[in-house]
Amino acid sequence: MKKWFSRIVSAVLTIGWLAVIFAFSGQDSEESSGLSEKVVNGLLSLFTKKPVSENVKETLTLLVRKGAHMTEFVILAVLLLWTVSAWTGAMGGWVYLTAFAAAVTAAALDEFHQTFVPGRAGKPTDVLIDSCGILLALGVCFLIFRKKRTAANRRRDSEK
Repeated sequence: MKKWFSRIVSAVLTIGWLAVIFAFSGQDSEESSGLSEKVVNGLLSLFTKKPVSENVKETLTLLVRKGAHMTEFVILAVLLLWTVSAWTGAMGGWVYLTAFAAAVTAAALDEFHQTFVPGRAGKPTDVLIDSCGILLALGVCFLIFRKKRTAANRRRDSEK
């Protein structure tokens, strides 16, 4: 029962997150810029009361937009890793490779989708940024699971 629950929940969350990513990509340039501007203004009001130059705002906007790209795909990579693992019952290197390939494919399709949205452009550099987020997420997951496995092995060995 637990295995099926994990399979269904992981798949539903992964598909739901893909829908969120594609919804953000479906925003036209005005909507997308407006959202980024709200985030930047919120951050600025949180950290400073002084006015900042347009150059600073533009730099922050770029960082927010690229950070959002990376974050979307960090989350997707973790969800895909969970989904592949839940459905296969494995956690070997090929599971990480499958999650990586699926996430990068989603990033490329996301950028392709943006070419059809007014004022937006699909950029290979964004796929690269997304891929960095994917690698980061999968690397952290690998280290966490390896540390857990090592600790479990030590406990098991000490019980002998």
